[in-house]
Amino acid sequence: MKKTKKILLVEPDYKSLYPPLGLMKISTWHKRQGDAVDFVRGKGLNNRKYDKVYITTLFTYFAEEVIETINFYKNFYPSSELKVGGIFATLMPEYIKKQTGIAPHIGLLKLVENCIPDYSLFPTLKYSLTFTTRGCLRNCEYCAVKTHEPNFLLKENWENDIDLSKSRIVFWDNNWFFSPNFSKDIEKLKKINKPFDFNQGLDARLFTVEKARLLSSLRINPLRFSFDSVRDDGYVQRAIKTAQEFGIDDIRVYVLYNFKDSPEDFYYRINELNKLGALSYPMRYRPIDAIDKHYIDVNWNKESLRALKLILTFYYSKGMIRKNRAAFLKIFGTSPKRVRERFFDIYMRDKEKSKARKKETVFDMRNLNWEEAEMIAV
Repeated sequence: MKKTKKILLVEPDYKSLYPPLGLMKISTWHKRQGDAVDFVRGKGLNNRKYDKVYITTLFTYFAEEVIETINFYKNFYPSSELKVGGIFATLMPEYIKKQTGIAPHIGLLKLVENCIPDYSLFPTLKYSLTFTTRGCLRNCEYCAVKTHEPNFLLKENWENDIDLSKSRIVFWDNNWFFSPNFSKDIEKLKKINKPFDFNQGLDARLFTVEKARLLSSLRINPLRFSFDSVRDDGYVQRAIKTAQEFGIDDIRVYVLYNFKDSPEDFYYRINELNKLGALSYPMRYRPIDAIDKHYIDVNWNKESLRALKLILTFYYSKGMIRKNRAAFLKIFGTSPKRVRERFFDIYMRDKEKSKARKKETVFDMRNLNWEEAEMIAV
């Protein structure tokens, strides 16, 4: 008779909006073997001894939390087999090995890739998680996908991952529009008939009238694109207009900044989106092969980055620039030529308030009187 193994799954205590899908698949695989599985976030302990401890990793700028977690479990369970994997582990395996003595797994864990996620680990989760494809045929310099998922693969049976008791589906595809199974996926989505979201964004360069027609007949909510560079100029605007022509109104666009762009370039892109009634979701770039949380691109500075963070935190909710045109113009101005001045003014106001109160304080953007501050752009 096979001996039941005791398995511990660990997610370091960093900020993450979504559950660790890799650990959910590992849990399913082990439970199919008859093993006992526990899950914990951070440095949670109990009196059990474990045969194997899996620790997932996310972004490189969470390096401190990850290394601390690995070393904690390495010391606390010295007789357990320790497995480390995930995005950070794949991007910087030598760094992790140097800091912990553990050689991490690189890339996807093929053994569990086709396992259904173990939703019992997160009983309050309201959505199903899956991919229809892995990888991406693009080779964007700022993106980790080419390293973590170097091959473009189809997941033929993704519908098996769907828990019909949950209200919606979240897909984590990197570029669904490249899939030759697109039409088949559309038919599956029609049959499942649940709201769904391709959370990583869809490729505006591959968006067509026919795709807009098909998606408008389904329950996609929201529709997401990305405007990561001025090289995408024209493609994104066209995609948004096409989607709107078919009645798709909730459109959200990721906007990369702090990567070979400038505040003026950033302003142009968010202004184009705001004019079209799409929501902008700014995403700050940090190097994918370094642990620097505070990386500043040569065309940006700490004042502009701090000001933008204040705007996204205290004026707009959930970090998204909303549709209100008047509010946009009041905050960012009518011209990219003045955006650095506005950023610097916000930075200095926050600094003065903090200094006056002798501690870090909340800078309330809503109380700014832009007219009195002579900040109306020409």
